Amino acid sequence: MKYIKYNLTGIQLIAGQGAFEELKKEMKRMHVMKPLIVTDKGIVEAGIIEKAEVYLKNSQIPYAIYDEVFTDPTDELVEKGVYTYKENGCDAIMSIGGGSAMDVGKCISIMSVHTGKILDYARSMPEHRLFEKKGCPIIAVPTTSGTGSEVSQYAVITNAVTHRKTTIASPFILSNAAILEPEFAKTMPKEVTAYTGMDALAHAIEAYTFKTAMEGNIHIVDAAALKAVQLIGENIVKTYENGEDIKAREKMQWGALLAGIALNIGSGETHAIGSMLAKYYGVCHGISVGIPLPYCMEYNMLYGYERFADIAKALGVDTAGMTWEEGAQAAAEKVKEIQKKLQFPKMTDYIHSMEEVEKFSEECANNSCCVSNQRMNNKQAIEKVFRMCMEAR
Repeated sequence: MKYIKYNLTGIQLIAGQGAFEELKKEMKRMHVMKPLIVTDKGIVEAGIIEKAEVYLKNSQIPYAIYDEVFTDPTDELVEKGVYTYKENGCDAIMSIGGGSAMDVGKCISIMSVHTGKILDYARSMPEHRLFEKKGCPIIAVPTTSGTGSEVSQYAVITNAVTHRKTTIASPFILSNAAILEPEFAKTMPKEVTAYTGMDALAHAIEAYTFKTAMEGNIHIVDAAALKAVQLIGENIVKTYENGEDIKAREKMQWGALLAGIALNIGSGETHAIGSMLAKYYGVCHGISVGIPLPYCMEYNMLYGYERFADIAKALGVDTAGMTWEEGAQAAAEKVKEIQKKLQFPKMTDYIHSMEEVEKFSEECANNSCCVSNQRMNNKQAIEKVFRMCMEAR
């Protein structure tokens, strides 16, 4: 056993090789008798659920499985999950998978003790309802290194009718335990490794350059975000090129987790642009936030060159002798360099003209991720960043 245990303000973290072996103890600590495993078909096909089932059966732990989760999960998935949870007499959620599985799991948990629909509680809804209490215990077992949802108070759910992404936010949906087992991450395909890793990097960079962090000296955000940038920067290409590198996988899990902690401050502009790519072009989350990341950095760096220069240094750039502005630009260039090594998609793979952008640029500017940062909060700014993405070579 090489794992460690650490309590993060109520979230019991268990991370490292063999971490999943602690599950029974965690369930006993939380008085859990029968968890609902929330996952997706891909995780089932990868054999991860089978491994979990062997452990549960050997430990004589009853369970039920809800494996209907898909990318960009909808409110309908949550409703079906709540039904499955109650129908099977479960008393906890164990999400095994990526951010989608964990987000659905959080929402099933909270809606197991609240009335109405999950979107009634979405921040984007006028006069949205507020959660009054925590739901059943949540055990998060991430199999990707991207969202950091295992330590986040946010969940992203798509409206099945309008296809608009909405944010569910509450400390009541924080996990009770997060188990980071690097063996589970080894099954990730190269492309998924790249997309989820770039998502985590976007989280860390956005958190460190978030308006509130830049103005408020929120040191826990600064520390978590920069360490996440370092870990991801050092290991994302390694795991892409060699998925069996268990040490690199473990460090990527920590990077994603730290980025998730930092992002509790709030998301930035890459998420606003990403939501448009998802809504109008069906682009998956990791790609949709990864594509605009270096160009949002270039647009925003004038608000804090020093911060972006810090990011360059965390990414391994030798910034000695550089001005703050030169260091900031080096950070954006380093992200572009990483994306090239990952063979990351480009904006022109999905959007072919600026005329297409005009139809949703104003909607994008009014997205809460832009408004909260008070930078790219107008149509002209959004169009400029899109143009920078489109002209990239």
